[in-house]
Amino acid sequence: MFSIDDLISGDFSGYPEEEQNYMKEFNELLRENIKEELINDTRKKIFDNIKESNNDIMNILTDILENGHKGYNNMSTRTLLNIYLEKKGEEDFMKLLDRVGNEMDK
Repeated sequence: MFSIDDLISGDFSGYPEEEQNYMKEFNELLRENIKEELINDTRKKIFDNIKESNNDIMNILTDILENGHKGYNNMSTRTLLNIYLEKKGEEDFMKLLDRVGNEMDK
């Protein structure tokens, strides 16, 4: 088993080579899944608000325009995880870890 801190930092140097390879693959798959869920979550909020003529879409767009929107590809795993936990919560993150683990076992 590996440390979540090592996974987040991407430092796998203290592990045997075989485990390092697994952890690198797991980390990349986790990052891709986090990015996909964050993008889908934002897209859903925008389209749902368009349909409802809700002002939330204006808040989302204002936030992006005022604060910028750094692309998820350029973010560290730690930053992605923090955003994910803020938007989705710990329970969803545990489900995501299980799903990524299952994908790795295939």
